[in-house]
Amino acid sequence: MDLIASDAVLDEAYAWLCDRRKDHSPHDDVWTLRERWADVKPRLQRSLLRGEYRCDVTRRVHTAEGVIEIWSAADALVLKATALVLQRELAPVLSPRCFHLAGHGGLKGAVRVVDVTRRDQMFVFRTDVHGYYASLDHGILYRQVCEHVTDRRVLKLVWSYLRRMVCDGGEYEAVTQGISLGSPLSPLMGALYLKPLDDLMERLDLPYVRYMDDWVILAKTRWALRRVVQQVNTILDNLKLEKHPDKTFIGRIDRGFDFLGYRFVAEGLRLAAQTKQRFVERATRLYEQGAAAGRIGEYVRHWLTWVRSGGLESVWDVFLDGVTRVSGIRHGAHHLLQCGLNGPLTHIPPRSVCSGGSSWMSWGIGGDRPPRP
Repeated sequence: MDLIASDAVLDEAYAWLCDRRKDHSPHDDVWTLRERWADVKPRLQRSLLRGEYRCDVTRRVHTAEGVIEIWSAADALVLKATALVLQRELAPVLSPRCFHLAGHGGLKGAVRVVDVTRRDQMFVFRTDVHGYYASLDHGILYRQVCEHVTDRRVLKLVWSYLRRMVCDGGEYEAVTQGISLGSPLSPLMGALYLKPLDDLMERLDLPYVRYMDDWVILAKTRWALRRVVQQVNTILDNLKLEKHPDKTFIGRIDRGFDFLGYRFVAEGLRLAAQTKQRFVERATRLYEQGAAAGRIGEYVRHWLTWVRSGGLESVWDVFLDGVTRVSGIRHGAHHLLQCGLNGPLTHIPPRSVCSGGSSWMSWGIGGDRPPRP
């Protein structure tokens, strides 16, 4: 706790908070905290060092992308400081093959490793956990933290993070299962919870890549794959988790499989169909909501940068080649892609050229012919 409450760690967490909430509403409590930081900081330090700090009520917010919880500015800062310290403390016991943790390679690193490793393997077990964050058992996770953290003040803080109170539209709910989507501490807790799986794969010495609750296990023989599937199922039962039925694939690698937004096929690496569909839906939603051309262009540029980054430029080349072969691509999506590549988006095809419920974005990405004006 002394490290969490130190000037250096709190200042780093404060800088993170200011950056993350710089675009929040003028009524957000982050502005009050920033205005009074010189007075708030010593009070936070005293409360942390005495072991008295407890997390406040969170707000549950429903968005088009899903449900998240918004923590108070002070809680977000304290949890970020806790994550900074605990990540260093837990680094020796967390698997280097857990790619979502800072410094472990990230999503693109995980994709690159799978792409290279699969070439001399025959079989794959790819899955993720159904409702991972919402499924974590507090008792199991707390005992895992206790195995590596002895400071009772930190343990009390972690328990208050787990057993939080949530306000959802004026109704209050005491949470007894699951961790918060939107908390800076949750990625670390998510990594720790599946440590038994990481330990198993370390013992078996099979090619293995995990990104939070998504993982790929590769094997050269069907027997080895069956064996590891049985052992993984036992671990998931012990952790009270279930595999996602729609995202589980067990079989030959040459049949192709999806992982982290990419499609691994015999011909090489491709964007997964769902990744392209989500791009279409998001861009179309912005368009239908009347977003300015610059706003849509900014989204498209960020998405294109993501596609091409991380040493995966070949994926972008195949994607763009496929788009440019679509009939009528001069309209809609092709114009959008070119603007995303070359600069600000200045013009978007009018909705009047669309008919029958078609969206202009689907022309290029989905492969449909654009309707005639």
